[in-house]
Amino acid sequence: MIRFIAAIDRKHGIAKQNVIPWHIPEDEALFDSETKKHGGHVLTGSVTFKVTYLGVPLADRHNYILTRATKPITGARVINDLATFLPEFDNKNLWISGGAGVFQSVLDLGYGDELLITHVDADFGCDRFFPSYEKDFKLAQQSEPREQNGFRFTYSKYVRK
Repeated sequence: MIRFIAAIDRKHGIAKQNVIPWHIPEDEALFDSETKKHGGHVLTGSVTFKVTYLGVPLADRHNYILTRATKPITGARVINDLATFLPEFDNKNLWISGGAGVFQSVLDLGYGDELLITHVDADFGCDRFFPSYEKDFKLAQQSEPREQNGFRFTYSKYVRK
């Protein structure tokens, strides 16, 4: 099963100048907990890996970094061909954790069974966006509204129609 995990603003924004423009520790804890489940396999793009993860693989997980570079990354497997890589997970679990291009590419290849999305109730003027998903996914679960650090948000789980 291939699952996406992301936090998005009202306009599907996920980053501004490659930086997440909100800080919600509860959501970060959820990301940590969820991506360790189901085998802990996580695919991340190279920019997200460098900027968000500071070039350090996520602890206690199997890290896969999608990049054009061929140089090995300690603690991670370098992936250069997404179309060849994704079928390895037909009978295993994989989390897709961004960025925007990785999310879009995986969807374009027809993959993605579930989306775990944190909806942040604000517009941050982002320049990187989570792809449109409403046509192919339906809401399966949603939390009550929450608030932390002055940010209102809900957790939502979507499944493929």
